[in-house]
Amino acid sequence: LDDANLRLKKLGEETTELVVALARNNTEEAAEEAADLVYHMMTALRAAGVAWSDVESVLAGRRV
Repeated sequence: LDDANLRLKKLGEETTELVVALARNNTEEAAEEAADLVYHMMTALRAAGVAWSDVESVLAGRRV
């Protein structure tokens, strides 16, 4: 997505859809929405110049 506003809008949209799926305890829909969210998150990060390895480095310092 070339439009920065559209990228951010998609992040919000997919986040909301994931939350709704989780609230409904719909595991199939939650998986689909999570995949959409990850895709749009990675697209937005790349456009912002943030490498996935940067995200991995942050995650490595957290307990999951």
